[in-house]
Amino acid sequence: MTWEEFEHGWRLAPAIPPADAPARALVVLLHGVGSNAQDLLPLADRWSETFPDVAFTSLDGSERFDGGFAGRQWFSLRDVNEANRIGRVADAYPPLRRMLENELQHWQLSFEKLALVGFSQGSMMALHHAATSDDAPAAVVAYSGRLASRITTQARTPLTLVHGVEDAVIPVAELERAAHAFSDAGYAVGAFALPGIGHTISGEGLVLGRDALVRALGAKAP
Repeated sequence: MTWEEFEHGWRLAPAIPPADAPARALVVLLHGVGSNAQDLLPLADRWSETFPDVAFTSLDGSERFDGGFAGRQWFSLRDVNEANRIGRVADAYPPLRRMLENELQHWQLSFEKLALVGFSQGSMMALHHAATSDDAPAAVVAYSGRLASRITTQARTPLTLVHGVEDAVIPVAELERAAHAFSDAGYAVGAFALPGIGHTISGEGLVLGRDALVRALGAKAP
């Protein structure tokens, strides 16, 4: 199967769809600030080999990037600080929520069959859903992100946090902070600080994400 562009990003249908549904599960990818949905397509291409009966969707940020070049964002970074970041993430969530609901409806699936994968600002949005929504997905994989939300839900999404030790954009200390906050709230958290890696998704990170999805969704037997 090939990627299909739609209003809010790109979709990849399962190579081997189940007999009774369009897909067995859905993985939604959320890009970082200034990028777009196409940036994470190679990640899904690699993972789709393990999940031939799972659909993938990569979403475009809900706003145009306001940083001076073409791209998308989930919220603006202009004058962002610790005090106002929480509000910006919360305000950015409703458009994302609508996109998630529309995608689940498109694939005839429920939130428990959804896995969210985010990078950087996309990770903040994925972690916001995990921290605040009672509709718990099967898993969240967050690369190079930070927790910018108060944990208010009793739902407990399994979390995999991956961060480069050499990240100069979002310090690796945010990995430990998020892991402690979620663990203290009763979440199952796997946290991985990768030496020698900056603000990117490395090969090791790709494997860690795939393994998290296997644990959450299972993999189709060859």
